Amino acid sequence: MICFTSLFLALWATTQVDGRNLKIEASSLKLEGDIETPHRQLLPTMLAGYQPSTTVSDYAAIDRDQKIMQNQLERESDEGFNVASAIYKEGGHSKSYAVIDLDRSPDTYVLKNIVFEGLDSSGRPVKGRTYLTQQRNRVQLRYEALDGLEGMYPDCNVGGLTEIGAEETDRCFAETGRLTTIISGQRQTFSYSYNVLTDNFNARTLQGFSRLVATDMINCVRCPYPDVGYAVDYYGVPSYSNLWIEAAFDKKSTPYDRGNADFSDWGHVGRAESIKIGAVTMNTFMYVLREFEDAIGDCLAGDIEAVSNWDEGVALYTGSLEGPDGSPRGRLLHQMADDHCTVFKTCGIKGNDIEGVSKLNLDMLALFEQGQRHLLSFDCKPAEETKNKIANLMYVPLIQGVLNAAYRIEFLDGYQREQGQGAAFAAAVLPRVHVSNPNAAKIIYNNMKVGAPSTSHREVKEAFRSVYRDLNIDCLHIGGMWNTAAGTYYKGGNACDVTKTEMTVLILSAIGGSILFALIGAFFYYRGRNHDEY
Repeated sequence: MICFTSLFLALWATTQVDGRNLKIEASSLKLEGDIETPHRQLLPTMLAGYQPSTTVSDYAAIDRDQKIMQNQLERESDEGFNVASAIYKEGGHSKSYAVIDLDRSPDTYVLKNIVFEGLDSSGRPVKGRTYLTQQRNRVQLRYEALDGLEGMYPDCNVGGLTEIGAEETDRCFAETGRLTTIISGQRQTFSYSYNVLTDNFNARTLQGFSRLVATDMINCVRCPYPDVGYAVDYYGVPSYSNLWIEAAFDKKSTPYDRGNADFSDWGHVGRAESIKIGAVTMNTFMYVLREFEDAIGDCLAGDIEAVSNWDEGVALYTGSLEGPDGSPRGRLLHQMADDHCTVFKTCGIKGNDIEGVSKLNLDMLALFEQGQRHLLSFDCKPAEETKNKIANLMYVPLIQGVLNAAYRIEFLDGYQREQGQGAAFAAAVLPRVHVSNPNAAKIIYNNMKVGAPSTSHREVKEAFRSVYRDLNIDCLHIGGMWNTAAGTYYKGGNACDVTKTEMTVLILSAIGGSILFALIGAFFYYRGRNHDEY
C-alpha cells in the first residue's frame, strides 16, 4: 500500500536500524502517473483514540457493510436475508473499484498502481489506480481520495448496495468521459464508457476475509499464523467462517470435521444472530490478527509497510463508526467489547463499572500504541510480544458472549436469539479452547451448539476457567453477570466464584494442611517429652 505520512516522507535518506540499512528514496514514494496535489491531509483520521501513522479510513469503512447487513437481518424476512447476503458477498463501502472499457488499448502494457484521472457526473476530479491486470482496452481502477492517499474513504459506494437503492455514485467516475494518465513518461488520454451501477465493485468484503484465509494466512510466508491455524485444524477447512455464515443464510448444515452446526430447523431470528456475530467474531476477527501478523513479518524483513499493516489491523478492529474517540456506536470488535462490559461490570479504567468504555478496549488502545511505537523503530521482538498480548485479549469478549448467552438460556428464558448468539460466539472461540483443553471445548460445544437440547452455565463457565491461564487471562478480565436492577451479580454469575473443581482442591489442600500441621505439632511435642526424660 502506498500511503505514508510526513514522518515517512522524511525518511528518504538512508536509515540505520539494528545494523541494517533501510534505503528509502524520495522517488519511491511517488508512482508513475501521480500528479501533484496542493492539499495533503497531514494526520490520518483517529480511530477510537488511536492515531494511525498511515491513512486507513477505507479499511475502517468495512463496518458500514456490517451495519447495513445487520439492519437487513433484523427485518427477519426472506427479503431482508437476500439483501444481507448480497452485502456480505459484494460489499459496498471498502476498496471500491471500477471496471472501465477504454476506446482503445494503451500504447504499452499498463502496470498496477498507474493513476488515471477523470471526472464525476458533476464535473469534479476523480482519481483511480490500476488495480487488477489490464485486459486489452479494459482497466480496473481502484478509487482514491482527492488528496492522493490510497487508504482514504473514496465515497463511491455501489457493490451490493444497489439491492436496496443505497448506492452512492456522486463521486464515482461519470458513465462516459475521458481518462488521462501518464505511461512511460507519456501523457495519454482515452475516451471511455461503463455502467456506474453494474461496473463498480468492492474488493474488500466481509465474505472476502474468510475466502482469503488459505492464501493470506495459511499458505504464505511465516504461515500458518497461530490462531487461524487452530481454527483450520479444528474445523478442517480454511473457509470455515464463510461456511458457517452461508449455512445460516441457507438453512443448511456445515461440513466441518468437528463443531458442526445444523441451521435447518431454525427460523430467521436465530440464524440472523449467528450471521451477525459470526461475521465479526470469525471473519473480521481473524483478518485483524492477520494484519498484525503481517506487520511483524514486514518488520522482520525490514519493510517500512510494517506500521501500515498494524494500522490496518486497528482499523478493522474499531471500524469507522466509532469516531475519533470511540464514543459513537460501532459494529465491530471494539463495540462488542464495550457492549459486554455493561453486562459483566468490566467498564472503566479499573474494570468495575457498568457503563463507558470497556477496560479491555482501554488496555487494547495502550497495546495498539505500544506496538505502533515498536514498529516505527523496527523493534520487532517487542512488537511481536505486544501482538501476542492483543491476540489473547481479543478472546475476552467472545468468552463473555458465550457466558452471557448460556446464563440467559438456562435461567432467564433465553430462546433462539440467545441460542444463535451463544452458538456463534462459541464457534469463534472453540478452536482456541480446543488447543488448550479438548475436553473443555467438547463441553462448551455440547452446551452451546445449534440445537443443543440443554445448556448448563456452570459447566460452560468451568470449562472456560480451565483454559484462562493458557490464554494469559483471568476471571477479572471476564467479569461476572451483573444484575443492574438488583445491584449485585446474578446467582452463580459472580466474577471469580470458586468452581466445584477448585473447591475440591481447596478442601483437599486444607485437609492436607491440617494433617501436616498436626504431624508437625506431634513431632515437636514428643521431641519435647524426650528432652524432659533426659
